[in-house]
Amino acid sequence: MASAEETCQTGWFDDRDVSAEGDSELVRDLKRSHSASICATPTHMEVQTTAGIRAQHTKNTFHNYDATYGFACVNADQGSGTCKDYRVRFTCPSDFCSVSEECRTRWLSSDVESLPKLLQMFPGQVCRNPISLEAQTLYGISAKHTGDIFLSYDVTFGFVCINSEQRKGTCDDYQVMLTCPSDFCQGCRTRWFDLDDPTGRGDYETFRQLQIAFPEAVCSQPVAIEAMTTSGVPALQTGDTFQVYDATHGFACVNAEQGGRRCQDYKVRFTCPLDFCS
Repeated sequence: MASAEETCQTGWFDDRDVSAEGDSELVRDLKRSHSASICATPTHMEVQTTAGIRAQHTKNTFHNYDATYGFACVNADQGSGTCKDYRVRFTCPSDFCSVSEECRTRWLSSDVESLPKLLQMFPGQVCRNPISLEAQTLYGISAKHTGDIFLSYDVTFGFVCINSEQRKGTCDDYQVMLTCPSDFCQGCRTRWFDLDDPTGRGDYETFRQLQIAFPEAVCSQPVAIEAMTTSGVPALQTGDTFQVYDATHGFACVNAEQGGRRCQDYKVRFTCPLDFCS
């Protein structure tokens, strides 16, 4: 077994919400949606509620709980109770995480958000090998909460919703954001900005605030954003939950959303069009 010095942890994954059957975060499903974010053979899996309570402290009974299969909580196994909403993260060999530092694009919207279409519509703003993909409506509602059925929702093909497959007859209007390998953000980077501290409501490094404070140092249309703690830990590896983390709006971590903890202190930098650095 690898020692602690030879391992690293992935970010947290919460792809499914509690349903009438329960909650599950299965390895095969997570690898389909986050193929570059989970190692081939995780050595350990950690589970907690979305509020930050460890699974073993919840009184729930688990149908599955291992790094090979994943996690499953079945409501029928809980007696008179129901499953909590859970998230999971995995322990991987250290060399896996050494290349997984990430940067995030803007929210992008087209008639179809497939990866080939996005590459065509937004040249220079989309990486060819995204680590993960998030989709939400133009009003900010997560795709998994809309009830729509998706032909594709993964990093291989991108996001596709077909009107004829929807019970209501039409898809909602969606936008997507990609998490890309760090080398995608190396063309024209700003310096790191740390405008706020995590006191009070949380840590806010929003694009609007930064552009007002540093008008000459931040481009008007960033291609991507990176966030990490002031001690150098990538944001997605901290376990914090983020209200905002994209190149359109910037970054926001709210203390009230951390399950009794306080947000860590973050800094951000943007990737800009090449002509901004020329």
